[in-house]
Amino acid sequence: MDYPESLQDYALDEIRRRIQTGVYPVSSKLAPQKIAADLNISSTPVVAALNRLVSQGLVERIPRRGFIVKQFSTQDIRNYFDTRIMMECWAVNTAIQNVDKFPDLIAQLQEIVDQFDNISPTDLTTARDLETRFHLLLIQMAGNDQLTRLYEFNWSVGSVFFVYSVGRVTPEDFQISLREHRKILNALLQRDEARLLSLIRDHLRFLNKAIGWYK
Repeated sequence: MDYPESLQDYALDEIRRRIQTGVYPVSSKLAPQKIAADLNISSTPVVAALNRLVSQGLVERIPRRGFIVKQFSTQDIRNYFDTRIMMECWAVNTAIQNVDKFPDLIAQLQEIVDQFDNISPTDLTTARDLETRFHLLLIQMAGNDQLTRLYEFNWSVGSVFFVYSVGRVTPEDFQISLREHRKILNALLQRDEARLLSLIRDHLRFLNKAIGWYK
């Protein structure tokens, strides 16, 4: 009998979150029985979740070693950024047209930029969560569900690198990056397509710079 899909989803979300926050570091072994015990569920949905993470590119399955957290190459990270830029820039034109269509998304974006004003440069977990939500909302403004799914899939890799790279950026540069979210939102509300495109590209500068530090 198949295990309930909800337990697979629960295991998937928890394992992914622990990878993204560094609880399960890069190259560490992911033992299904131990994870199952931690989550208080059987190993069946855990193994299913790990296999799904293999297909998503966050986990590798190596003969005689089992599941491990994937070590990304510099090219992997460059590919992630190129894809992210393409998707966010593609969404700009439609997002601008949908400003009045999605007032709830606009309100959520406004709430996030207000939170960015008060975040500590050492609070990487909160920064990652807010960064994820903000840019996903921008993508959702395009009103394309397939694009949203592809963006979330791409971010599963990028969020791991985000935690690593932000730790290599000076607090001053980090604060500048956080404040750029308000400029991005203002350009969206003003329907200034050229400025919005420029801001989104520039916003990734400190992460793109961090690619050179990745080993």
